[in-house]
Amino acid sequence: MDIVGHQFTWERGRDTNEWMEVRLDRALVNLEWLNLFPMAKLYNLEGTSSDHSPILLVPQVITQFKAQFRFKFENAWMMEPMCEILVQDGWYSDSGASIFQKLKCCSKKLAIWGREVTGNFSGRIKSCKVAMQQYRGGRDVDSKEKYREARNKLTKILSQTEVFWRQRSKQLWLQAGDQNSKFFHMYASNRRRNNQINKLKNEEDQWVEWESGLAELMSGYFSTLFTAMDVDWQEVVGCIPTTITETQNGNLL
Repeated sequence: MDIVGHQFTWERGRDTNEWMEVRLDRALVNLEWLNLFPMAKLYNLEGTSSDHSPILLVPQVITQFKAQFRFKFENAWMMEPMCEILVQDGWYSDSGASIFQKLKCCSKKLAIWGREVTGNFSGRIKSCKVAMQQYRGGRDVDSKEKYREARNKLTKILSQTEVFWRQRSKQLWLQAGDQNSKFFHMYASNRRRNNQINKLKNEEDQWVEWESGLAELMSGYFSTLFTAMDVDWQEVVGCIPTTITETQNGNLL
């Protein structure tokens, strides 16, 4: 697992030319364990007298807050012909609409339709496998055709699944088509775990968690940051040398 805090757990020769730091201590987990504890984190507990830093694996379940829905285009949709049809329908449905309105219309149509495409991989895969099992032993033309259709559909869904998790893992140096869905899923889960914010410090240098008002702390910070305030620009403008005379300025006005 990736470690939170200082990345090295052992050192020797501090403040000398032979100072060395190495990450000797690690926590090894498998994908099944990560699925049980998706928010687990590994901490480096610094500040000991030993040359080793103890590490602490925290697997407890952390309270999750549902994030506001935000549309994201899924690359897996591009494998479906219906995707292009929906985009065209949403784009040309109102010729007088602005680009923003057209994009909003397209995203709404894609989001509703996309839930069935990328939100139900397990159900669609199971349905294909059931159909293949049903028609596998058939020797008539109809059974052979239905088996072939189910197999082709399963191949397509598996490719969509791989592209879906590849997009989330951000491991774009690997090419889709290599059947790396499990690898991509692991990296996507790891990114989500590392990007999770559990607590922040307020202006009084105190830790605030979700249960004690972290949402309000974040909202208040950005509200203050993007709120206009009275500023004396003379301190800045006074540093700029004057090159236009008052007469020239009057003529320009």
